Amino acid sequence: MKKILVNGQWQGGADPVTLDGAKEITKMYLAGLDYVILPVDTDKSEMEVKKNGILGYTVLRRQMQSAYERLRKETPDKVFVLGGGCDADVPVIVYFSEKYQSDLTVIWLDAHGDLNTPGESASSLFYGMPLRSVMDDQCFGLLKNRCPLSISQIIHIGGRDFDEAESTFIKETGMAVYSVQDIHSDRNLIHRIIEGIHSKHIYVHLDLDVIDPRDFPNTPLPVVNGLSGKEVYDILTVASDRLVGLGIYEYAPSGTENALVEKLIRFGAAL
Repeated sequence: MKKILVNGQWQGGADPVTLDGAKEITKMYLAGLDYVILPVDTDKSEMEVKKNGILGYTVLRRQMQSAYERLRKETPDKVFVLGGGCDADVPVIVYFSEKYQSDLTVIWLDAHGDLNTPGESASSLFYGMPLRSVMDDQCFGLLKNRCPLSISQIIHIGGRDFDEAESTFIKETGMAVYSVQDIHSDRNLIHRIIEGIHSKHIYVHLDLDVIDPRDFPNTPLPVVNGLSGKEVYDILTVASDRLVGLGIYEYAPSGTENALVEKLIRFGAAL
């Protein structure tokens, strides 16, 4: 069974633009598809609540646990998620890590590291922490994580705006990281990366800011010199035989349809 979810969770970045983005995606691109809109609070006052070093902790915890419990109840084999902020897929990753345990690899396509701990974050915003959180058995207190991801289960591609603490973490752990230049300079690298994954199951996190703004500018935090839309699509197609999930995040409303977004969404819907 496959589930298509719209999760407009915006509190991780404290910017409702990603909630508005999720609404525009729903309106423009999801006609004729069977999807579920997950409930998301719009009350900004809860963003003032800080606990465990995370702003918006209370509402994030409530929404993430609700999404996770829905997945556990419905037990889908494949999940396509449309966000929302880049932290909106934590419940999906936790669900799959519990379902497949060590036989899961997460490919994180993102201009940013998303690898801070609450203690390392200068902003206390959770959208800088989601990848690190799924390596923690409590996701920093937000969600019980029975099978935290190990470093060997993560591949980060396209990052070019890492904080100092994130760069230190990558260096100390030896996490697999491939730069934009790595992908640009070797046309066969994408195939070798995917072929080198031993897991039978792959989940792809796609933050749209991994794409160069010349190909797709409509994200809250665009970063120059990114992957091309074609390179991102190639990663998905090469991994398609083993994909159990795809999440697309950090879409900012533009008011006009975009051919690349349409193509990515059709790919996800066909998982």
